[in-house]
Amino acid sequence: MEHEDVAPDEQVSDGQAAGQAHAPFDGLDERQSRAIIVLLREPMLTRAAETLGVNERTLRRWLGEPRFKRAYYAARREAYDHAVGLLQRYAPMAVNILAKVMTEDRTPPAAKIAAAVGMLKFGREGIELDDMAQRIDLLEQAADTTAKWQGHP
Repeated sequence: MEHEDVAPDEQVSDGQAAGQAHAPFDGLDERQSRAIIVLLREPMLTRAAETLGVNERTLRRWLGEPRFKRAYYAARREAYDHAVGLLQRYAPMAVNILAKVMTEDRTPPAAKIAAAVGMLKFGREGIELDDMAQRIDLLEQAADTTAKWQGHP
């Protein structure tokens, strides 16, 4: 399987961040748009400000502005969503590696135990997530039924 999706520069490049193609984020000027891109790469405000060539106070002020904050959080969310997508894409490979480590004769016992524990842990968490999703669906259905019964659309 190719690993082209995991290159850090593909996730956030100088000219784009999380789907933004060099155009400013909604309502932000070019410097603020670039600041968001830099903040995605460099969470330390001092270093981000140096990279941008602005005073750290300016960056802090921008972070306090609702429009900038919304754009920054939206960009962070999109970058995180991309990372989750990569995790999902490579999950089968990770499970295969754990299974291989766990069943390989030459694998040290401690590594086999760690692989087995990981498989059991992730399996349990998957079941718990499925159970939670089913419960949420049931609650949403009940809320819809209640709303209809009370005459709300």
